[in-house]
Amino acid sequence: MTTIVGVETKNGFILAADSQTTEGERAYISKEVPKIVEVNEYVICGAGTSRYCDIVTYGWEPPIYDGTNLYKFMVSKFIPSMRKIHEETGYVLKDDDDGASFLVGLENKLFYICEDYSVLRTDTKMYAMGTGGNWALGALHAGATVEEAMKIAIKLDINSGGKIQIIRRGE
Repeated sequence: MTTIVGVETKNGFILAADSQTTEGERAYISKEVPKIVEVNEYVICGAGTSRYCDIVTYGWEPPIYDGTNLYKFMVSKFIPSMRKIHEETGYVLKDDDDGASFLVGLENKLFYICEDYSVLRTDTKMYAMGTGGNWALGALHAGATVEEAMKIAIKLDINSGGKIQIIRRGE
């Protein structure tokens, strides 16, 4: 699968991802297809079923932020638009399907989007997902930097690897 880490800073956020995609027992690494993408004012990355992630990161224009309460906007405008692109492309999750989760940066905040489209935030300001996510999150809580946490996860998780991509906003 992958490792993706996000940390909110005083004035923005940092997102980091490995560059390996794992399908079955085979690892794929491509610098031409980064896991973290910048779309208009958003920074978006996903972990889970590749097709589900690709639809969002490479085939969708999310709604323009209207300046209202960020959390309300994510729940009432962003999520319905995300669901709609999945439906339009014929990718609708059933109860037993594997989906994907996403980290989305907007303004100076990060939002964790669950497989069921729930929008989560945490007071720790630290987020991680993918098969290496727990390794990375533990490292962050122990005082590691984002890059150190990614290196630890890549070392310990067989489904994570390759170069680390880091996007910084408004630090």
